[in-house]
This record gives sequence, structure tokens and C-alpha cells, in this order.
Amino acid sequence: MATTRKSGTSSEARIKELKGALVRDPLNVNLRLQLATALESSGKGKESLKCLAESVEKARRNLGVAHCTYAGMLMKSGKPDDALQNYDLSIELDPSNASFYLSNKAHALTQLGLADKAKSIYEQILQQKNTTKETQRIVIKNLGQIRKR
Repeated sequence: MATTRKSGTSSEARIKELKGALVRDPLNVNLRLQLATALESSGKGKESLKCLAESVEKARRNLGVAHCTYAGMLMKSGKPDDALQNYDLSIELDPSNASFYLSNKAHALTQLGLADKAKSIYEQILQQKNTTKETQRIVIKNLGQIRKR
């Protein structure tokens, strides 16, 4: 007879597993991002935010992604000024993914009621030749939502 785990139990097991992996590989940013996501999913927003802050401090690779993810959590935590600063840092640290980071920043600006600034960024992204198809799709969708308002 099969037994099922409660989602909270499996979430706690995943968190424990990721924390153990980080003990063995403390500079692994991807593990830290996974842990932050697991913590957030378990309703541990403050601990998730702390984990993301640590990932930014300890990151050696994927530093742009770390800052961008941290910025998203800062937005959710009601800290938009810090979030916008981290979006800018992600762009500065990893210009090869600037379109992706700019798209996230524009989305944050829209959430803050700054649709004109967001629209300007989205239009700038669409003019860039190195923007991925997925980022273009997201930008076009978000621009359409702004125009409907």
C-alpha cells in the first residue's frame, strides 16, 4: 500500500536536502536559488529573501541571475527601490542577458504604476537585435497589457 506525504513534509525535506548540498558546495548559486524558491513555496518569505541576499554576496557565476532573482523577491517584499537597484546591477554585471533583466525591471515598473517608463524599456528591448524570441514574446505580451490600461 502506497503512502503519500503531505506537501509540507516534502517541502521541508527538499529544503533540508538543499541546505545539505550548500554545506558541501557553499558557492553554488544555483543551489541557493533553488533553496530560496523552496523556502518561498513553503511560506518562508523572510528566510527566502535572506537566502537570495546570501547568494548575491557569494555568487561567482550567474551573478546577474542572482541579482535579478533577488530583485523579484524584493518587489514581493515591498522594497521596490532596492529591487530596481538590483535589476540595474544584474544588467551591469551580465550585459549579455540585459534584455531579460530589462524586461523584469519593466514589469516591476508597471507594478509600481510607472507604465510610461516600462513601455519605454519594452520598446528599447524590441529594438535590440540580440533579444531572444522568448523575451520578445514576453515583451510584446506585456506591452499589450500596458496599452489596454
